[in-house]
Amino acid sequence: MGQIFCATIYDIEEMTRFLMVADKFHANCYSFSAAVVCAHYLLRQKTHRVMWFGDFAIAEDGLKYFSGTSDLLGISACITNDDDFLESDVSDEDSRAKLQFIRENYKRWRSINIYNKAMEYFNYDKNRSVLYSGFLLNHTKKLAINLTDYLQRSLSMFGRDFLGAIDLIPVLTETGGGATMAFFEGISWDTTEELTAKWRGDSLQIVDEPPTDYQIINCCFADIWGRAKACRCLYGVDSSNYILGDKNGNRY
Repeated sequence: MGQIFCATIYDIEEMTRFLMVADKFHANCYSFSAAVVCAHYLLRQKTHRVMWFGDFAIAEDGLKYFSGTSDLLGISACITNDDDFLESDVSDEDSRAKLQFIRENYKRWRSINIYNKAMEYFNYDKNRSVLYSGFLLNHTKKLAINLTDYLQRSLSMFGRDFLGAIDLIPVLTETGGGATMAFFEGISWDTTEELTAKWRGDSLQIVDEPPTDYQIINCCFADIWGRAKACRCLYGVDSSNYILGDKNGNRY
């Protein structure tokens, strides 16, 4: 069956959460995916934490890889009923304590539904994408990503003629190694795969301009063939039939 992911955008101060089953990671991690639309909408309203939670993440003593209250609250926010893992046995005292914390907190969350508002906000019926303007901030780490630059680096072609991108939020916040499937056929040369899962559970927000003390970092997530097809469509090829990677005549 494969690993199933749940897009979880949550506020640990107000104990509110938005949940959407996002299927397998490589099925709903794109600029045109409904779960991504909802995540971008909420982060444009105010600060939230995000966890693109894969159900393999805590299998076989996986809880030992999670630490800190925000991570464990994030896992508890992903649960809507008595999932099997809540009843499972764990082999060490630390994991048992974490499991007990999750059990005590998962019923405290108040679910919100913003799906229709998010679709209307981005005029999804017409645009079929979120808006890549402004900056994605990580308040926990004091980092920022220019969303316009991200799209320029990551824009890819899906099918024969549909341009879009693997969105950065699912990749940055995933658990369980799901991004591997999105990159199964290889990655573009400038993909920053080392950032995968590094922002899970962090405090995130989308704003017009970053604070002056935040570091702006490069970020790109693109599979090799989707990116190549987009570059060929947008920039063409040179005299030797090499695909161009930008408007300045540099090769992809």
